[in-house]
Amino acid sequence: MWAILNILLTSSGRRNSLLELFEQAALPYKAKVFISDIDGLAPTLYDTEHVVQLPHVKDPSYLASLLKVVQEKEISLIVPTIDPELCILAKGRKQLASAGAFALVSSERFCMNSADKWLTHQMCKANDLASPASWISEHLRCEELPEQLFIKPRFGSASIDSFAVHCYDLGQALLKVENPIVQEQLIGDEITIDAFFDFDSQPIHYVPRKRLRTLAGESIQGVTLDDAPFNAWLLKCMNVFSEHGAVGPVTFQAFLTERGPVLTDINPRFGGGYPLAYAAGGHYPDWLMMLLHGKHVRSHLGHYKRGLHMVRTFREIFTQEPLW
Repeated sequence: MWAILNILLTSSGRRNSLLELFEQAALPYKAKVFISDIDGLAPTLYDTEHVVQLPHVKDPSYLASLLKVVQEKEISLIVPTIDPELCILAKGRKQLASAGAFALVSSERFCMNSADKWLTHQMCKANDLASPASWISEHLRCEELPEQLFIKPRFGSASIDSFAVHCYDLGQALLKVENPIVQEQLIGDEITIDAFFDFDSQPIHYVPRKRLRTLAGESIQGVTLDDAPFNAWLLKCMNVFSEHGAVGPVTFQAFLTERGPVLTDINPRFGGGYPLAYAAGGHYPDWLMMLLHGKHVRSHLGHYKRGLHMVRTFREIFTQEPLW
């Protein structure tokens, strides 16, 4: 049980809906929700008065600065929202806990296996989960490659520098992507699953959805899916993630191919399209508050609204000067 004081969403960007959901969850506990972002024009900064400034996550002073904020603002829960933060917070978990803050991150091993697409592939192979055939530069054998390929950064996120390529053009494509991983191009519908695990890594909930339209890798139109066609695969994924130390929110993606679901990406954090999962019944911020208060959260596996659509629009915010 943790003393519920205040919450910090880091690198909150334009996740105004996530901020609102945490504010609602925190209200019964009279907790404040603080946010931070290195961009002084991040939209979330203008939806609350509880704002703190932190250095870039790759800055050597990041963890020390975060510890200072934890103490000054009485933070008891840190919620990361971007991939580069995850391994850093996993490594600093004990220091943060000593200061009274629970970092909402999975085990360091699971964070590493998720951040490194090659390790993701190896973890899938070791646990009999289908993943796309993959090659890294030192393992490339052109004569063994299929014609249609997909290339992306081995440690990338948000679909940056990720694109399809013909094997004949692979040489030039490799020059455009830092530390690339090459995979077979999958054919089929791509799905995303928002999942939740308790502090003991027990699977609690999931919501599968399809991204109908995206912007910078984030869903702006989506619909929840019936899990019946791939339920056994989904539960197997949840169990594998549990064994590797998944905690809190995990977002993962797959293609529904002729040979069955093929797992492509794992992000142990809230996904950009999470508000759809919340509307469908995945009240993860509320369950987090219960767990922090020492309460048991029962399994809700399979309980969510099917066929629920989400559409998003832009909202303008005006300021004379950026906050920083």
